[in-house]
Amino acid sequence: MPICLPSFAGTTAPASGGTPFANQYSVSFDASDDFMDTGATFQSTIRGGFTYSFWMKWASLGSSSYSPFGSWDDNADQNAVYISNPASNGNVSYRLEVGGAKITCLAAPTGGWNTSDWFHILVAVEQDSSNVVGKLYIDGVYKDTKTMSATLTSFASSRSIYVGARNRTNGSNIYFPGLIDEVAIFGSALSDGGVSIGADASGDIGGIYNSGVPADISSLNPVGWWRMGENDGGTGTTITDQGSGGNNGTLTNGPTFSTDVPT
Repeated sequence: MPICLPSFAGTTAPASGGTPFANQYSVSFDASDDFMDTGATFQSTIRGGFTYSFWMKWASLGSSSYSPFGSWDDNADQNAVYISNPASNGNVSYRLEVGGAKITCLAAPTGGWNTSDWFHILVAVEQDSSNVVGKLYIDGVYKDTKTMSATLTSFASSRSIYVGARNRTNGSNIYFPGLIDEVAIFGSALSDGGVSIGADASGDIGGIYNSGVPADISSLNPVGWWRMGENDGGTGTTITDQGSGGNNGTLTNGPTFSTDVPT
């Protein structure tokens, strides 16, 4: 007689026994004025090399620019992800400015944007001798890299990082319309297995993408990890930080919880 095993919606199986990793909630942003404030600039993390990772799903595809993540200090340095004209398959832009030097990584997802699928965005930045190197990954694929002559230890910004918008000094936060899930910040540029542009990442970055299903990343020691509802019962305005930094996020101006998650 065949044995029927239970399935777990929104979960990935554990590596060996134990409780499956459950992902039950995401947060919905309305592109009007709502966002999550991480409560920190993460300046010390950025100055030592870092990785950003998050999942996003569009509620609608517009022809403007939208920002799911970052900070933008018009008087100092910038560190943000934004997406231009998704209705026409616009690029993800990751911009980093340090002391007047800038890099902008640009790429669109393979197959373009839609409102049906979840997309995974990851940025890894490291100091390489006298250069800063940024790499952009979309859905586990190494898409673009840029280099500038700069020193990450010079990064200076008083702007805390937002999720669902970029926190810009002049108030032009270009809010994001859709769902965001499993946001993480790491204190180093994580490995991709040494792949070339256009190839699927392996290493730590390939493990985070995990064929399109979020997995337990606790072994990678994130500095910030906001699961967007799992640790808070899908209620309230606080998103508990599961990383080492203890920077709880604050939902501002009415973002709502959703049970639509990457699977």
